[in-house]
Amino acid sequence: MPTSSKSPPELLDICARWSKSFEKFTDNAARIDFVRNELPALLGSRSLFIGILRSITRGATYPDLRQAMIFEDEMILYLQPQRLFSLRMFIYGPEDFTPVHDHTSWGVSGSALGDLSVVKYRRDDDGLQDGYARLRRMEQLTLKPGETDVTLPLNQGIHQTGNSTAATIIMISVYGRPLRRLYINRFDIENNRVYKMFPPRMKKRRLAQQALEIMENSAG
Repeated sequence: MPTSSKSPPELLDICARWSKSFEKFTDNAARIDFVRNELPALLGSRSLFIGILRSITRGATYPDLRQAMIFEDEMILYLQPQRLFSLRMFIYGPEDFTPVHDHTSWGVSGSALGDLSVVKYRRDDDGLQDGYARLRRMEQLTLKPGETDVTLPLNQGIHQTGNSTAATIIMISVYGRPLRRLYINRFDIENNRVYKMFPPRMKKRRLAQQALEIMENSAG
């Protein structure tokens, strides 16, 4: 569902206004600039996030925790009906980080609670060898509440986000329309490896297809 009747009205009003602006933009640079200007105000909406967190702790239907995402810390707060953008919340416990990964869309992320760590990497290999990737660590940022950073698609946006503190933190991200690639890359820096990460539902379908082909080919 793009929206929910249980979504906070304040959040729906913000996203509806964003949607009208997005429809006027003709390029991603303008969309990114818009979100970078708008997101800090949302990050400072303490009462809004307290309400969302209370909803989660009560076991309410919004946000939908049953919806399987690529990252276990991730939940969708809003999905624009035409898929122009999505708004997502990540809750990181102490010393909790995502794997190093890329994205299939641009994104703008910021902290709504605590110090958010962002580690950026550059891919030094040509990508022609299947399963092989050589990364170089380029930059580490610490985003204070209200501060934001931009992520670009594919090799331009390889990074890791998470929490290097002893307290739980919240990251809020706005992502643009994704590219047609159905997976993101997960990188194993120590072993110079790269793996495809599919959404759980798609991963199960792919595994079922592979198992089906084996069973059908070995029938009889």
